Amino acid sequence: MATDILDGLTPQQIEAVTHVDGPLLVLAGAGSGKTRVITRRIAHLMSTGIPGWQILAITFTNKAAGEMRDRTMALVGGGARRPMVTTFHSFCARMLREYGEMLGIDPAYNIYDTSEQEAAMKQALAHLALDATTFAPSDVLDTISGEKNRLRRPADFALHGPKEARTPWGEARTKNIVRLYEAYDAILRQSHALDFDDLLMEVGLGLQRNFAFRDALRDRFRYILIDEYQDTNHAQYVIARDLAGDRKNLCATGDPDQSIYGWRGAEISNILDFEKDFAGAKTVLLEKNYRSTQVILKAASAVISHNKHRKKKDLYTDNPPGDPIHVVETDDEEAEANAIVRRIVALRAEGLAFKEMAIFFRTVAQTRAIEDALRRARPPVPYEVLRGTSFYERKEVRDIIAYLLVLHNPNDEVALRRIINTPPRGIGDKSIDALSDWARREGIALYHTLPNVAEIAEIPTRGRSSLVTFREMLDGLMKEPRESLARLLETVIKKSGYLNGLTGEEGHERRSNLDELITLGASFDKMAAEHPDDEALPRGLEGFLETVRLSSDQDDLNENADRVPLMTLHTAKGLEFPAVFIPGCEDGLLPHERSRDLPRQMEEERRLFFVGMTRAKRRLTLLHARFRRIRGQLLRCVASPFLAEMPSDTIENLDETTGTQPAMFDRDADGERPWDRRPAQSESLGGGGYKAPGAQRTVQPEKDPKTGFAMSEVVRHAVFGVGRVTGFTTIGGRGFVKVRFNTVGEKTLDPAIAKLQRMAPV
Repeated sequence: MATDILDGLTPQQIEAVTHVDGPLLVLAGAGSGKTRVITRRIAHLMSTGIPGWQILAITFTNKAAGEMRDRTMALVGGGARRPMVTTFHSFCARMLREYGEMLGIDPAYNIYDTSEQEAAMKQALAHLALDATTFAPSDVLDTISGEKNRLRRPADFALHGPKEARTPWGEARTKNIVRLYEAYDAILRQSHALDFDDLLMEVGLGLQRNFAFRDALRDRFRYILIDEYQDTNHAQYVIARDLAGDRKNLCATGDPDQSIYGWRGAEISNILDFEKDFAGAKTVLLEKNYRSTQVILKAASAVISHNKHRKKKDLYTDNPPGDPIHVVETDDEEAEANAIVRRIVALRAEGLAFKEMAIFFRTVAQTRAIEDALRRARPPVPYEVLRGTSFYERKEVRDIIAYLLVLHNPNDEVALRRIINTPPRGIGDKSIDALSDWARREGIALYHTLPNVAEIAEIPTRGRSSLVTFREMLDGLMKEPRESLARLLETVIKKSGYLNGLTGEEGHERRSNLDELITLGASFDKMAAEHPDDEALPRGLEGFLETVRLSSDQDDLNENADRVPLMTLHTAKGLEFPAVFIPGCEDGLLPHERSRDLPRQMEEERRLFFVGMTRAKRRLTLLHARFRRIRGQLLRCVASPFLAEMPSDTIENLDETTGTQPAMFDRDADGERPWDRRPAQSESLGGGGYKAPGAQRTVQPEKDPKTGFAMSEVVRHAVFGVGRVTGFTTIGGRGFVKVRFNTVGEKTLDPAIAKLQRMAPV
């Protein structure tokens, strides 16, 4: 068996797979067979006699976890007791179901998603009489999320937050955020609910502070494998470290060059400092790439080498050299989208399926022009947007899920408020507010006020009658059997009366979505029946709700449908396609303008670009526009500096700025269009092989003697970002420079005060 497990592995992969006891760091370059190593390592551990139930493997998406489970069991056989292969949030959710009472948590808790968190925060704002405009719920929740990722409860935040100015609004405002955190936390506890961050925080703090909980988990999981370790935040780091304990049987797999989630709390230092945190750790480098061509790998490696905070790797591949990377310049985003569609059609004619060609974008706003072009093609190009409205976010689906949440946990006030008058049954806000006030006075959950509606004088007569009918309907649903999710869903949809109001074309679509929800329930039932011994597989009503709440963007990808997937660069992590298109390779977009003047964030933007490049197996097309409409304005753009970091022998420059001229591109007095005048900064960004096509001459514009700047020079301001010099003026005898910025339009600045930086020498 051990021989089969090691078949086809490189010496480095064998070294990682066969290491058993003690800390292990596997630095796995892009496309280096990381999943193969993890699954083979699990199988090897089991082959040495380690029980599968003592092995915990954690990754970051349900898709990756499912793939790892299937591949592991194919190696060890169906008779073995399965290891737990899951995601961080699913693992924590499961442990809190099983051991929650040790931590004072109701095991029947509900998990609040973003919408329900905002609803709870709005209740907190109302309780404290704070304005939702001044304290935007999403902003407050972001701050609270950061504190929970630091394992700070409200009392910890109250102690440290204002002193450390954790929010950018000052100490007084921060104290109100503390109050909102306390009120929000109280609402969740009253509803027996946890949000996404609570799952990690409760387990992390439990491991640190509750010895019985810690010992139970350490005895159960003696070998820990963490995938994508570079994307762990502080809470996840603590969970991994404290689970491993004194045994230190922790295998961390990842790549600092692919750390792209700093904006949501990921700390790249977790992987960079692994050897410091775990003395004597063994480190294995996986540098052979099995995915991309030599050209793509060479270009991507050259780009990422500009980062300072990384661990050096020399990626190589035995794959063919492949075609050069196409760097395409277009007039604007419309021309850019048309260029993508032309290439998709051409590749389809060469035999590639639509699902084998992916489009990655930095911001969701970029999809508009691309979707329009895909629809305008004749015949239209089929596509799907992974960052569009998730199936579980559609109103009718959320409504029925809310019914299930109440059936599972009647204390859930947010879910109960959603369904109490859905579909409309004559229960108005006045009745609901009266119920809520009565519940607060009595210190009970909203659900438990329903039998007492006759005692609450503030409820109108019609509302009282409707509440009685609603309670009777809910009591009936509470008694329904829950062994089959499909049958329960069908019963809830029917007995709630939800279908009665679904009429017309829109109603037909919503009925179809509810039919699909029942189908998903049936699939859930089937999966549970087929794998009765898989501990990581969620089961029953609470398992179904957990699956719904913890689904990710990648889970929405239908790999069987022949459609071009459109997704953000962040979503693309972990995927691969024969052909990849990355539009918007412009300074201010990729890298994003918010990161341009912050070295650490700039490095993360470069890692994001690297991740996008290394998703491509054979064809990679990078596009940038000379003009782009941003917030309704047509702005001049500068090619991304990342393009200049690619070696010249890996790219082929293509100029597609000669298409149909939009009406707003009027020629000037000399008969030229705006893009006919190419300043030196657009010709070469320095240090690499990229030059804007058609701009092979060198322009030496005359400098203004008072300011030292030149017309059309590209400059960068610490606040306004990238702009282009448009003129000069004298005020009080001092020279001022006029600059048109991509973000705020034209500004007149004193260069001595503004500290303008040149993007490239003129």
